[in-house]
Amino acid sequence: MKALKALALACGLALSAPYAAAADDASVITTCLREQAEKSKDAHACIGRVAEPCMETPDGQSTPGMVACSQRETKIWDGLLNEAYQRLLKGLKPEAAEDVRKAQRIWLTLRDADCRVPYYFYNGGTIVQVLGAGCLLDHTAERAILIRSWRDMAEER
Repeated sequence: MKALKALALACGLALSAPYAAAADDASVITTCLREQAEKSKDAHACIGRVAEPCMETPDGQSTPGMVACSQRETKIWDGLLNEAYQRLLKGLKPEAAEDVRKAQRIWLTLRDADCRVPYYFYNGGTIVQVLGAGCLLDHTAERAILIRSWRDMAEER
């Protein structure tokens, strides 16, 4: 329970940090994804394209700043994930759509459990906030890439 509260606190810190996701942040990721697809390259190279440069700024050097940078990019990937998920469901037969919904619910549980684990190792340390936010970013981006690939397969058939 303490880990869950710490995760919520980390999320709250980002809300007060001086970062607001710029409209062009999403285009950084979508442009990268398009370029990677055109070159038949791995979309995973697009993970970190917003958070990493953000962390190189003076405001991104603090713990709250690092958390905010990760959450800024997580928000973009979450939007991409949700858009791809909705389009995927529309293109599937009911049985397949139900399996996708089931898989998504399981993934959410897995993501949350995975991202709580560092809180058990760094009880009270500030690094855990950065690790937790990075975990959410990585899991969300990975899932968005997978769901987008399923969506593409569904739309090609």
